[in-house]
Amino acid sequence: MTPHKIIGNYCQLYGIAMPEIDYSQTRYFVAISPARAEVMYLREPSRLLGRVVGQAMKRGTVLFVQNGWVKLLTWENWKKLWERLFVPRKRDTRPEPNTARPYRSEIFEQMQAMPRYHKPSKRGFERTFIANQSMNALTRTATGLRAEYL
Repeated sequence: MTPHKIIGNYCQLYGIAMPEIDYSQTRYFVAISPARAEVMYLREPSRLLGRVVGQAMKRGTVLFVQNGWVKLLTWENWKKLWERLFVPRKRDTRPEPNTARPYRSEIFEQMQAMPRYHKPSKRGFERTFIANQSMNALTRTATGLRAEYL
């Protein structure tokens, strides 16, 4: 039987409407309970989706559809499916070192001299006439000249 017919039979058994299913997807879960039927697509396996599927199993029946095959999820086969789909994979803590030589252009770019750091200076800074006058007035008053000579 096709997945469409199997899901339809379960929906008739529970007396609910058939959910809309995107048949272009290859893996999805169909949760059928006396209240409703919902479809959960398995785009990226995550622990959250695994928990949602587990809660749906408590409420009713869950079908796992993969490549046209329908499998009724029970608590016995749920543990295997959880380990296969939802448990995060352990990363290799000691990966092999990359011993491949870089390309010649990369070697050239690495050996190029770094540009020297130049301290920013005020030589190129142009002040306006009014700014020059006010700076001169400040320096004259600070050196002891009175402001009336300005």
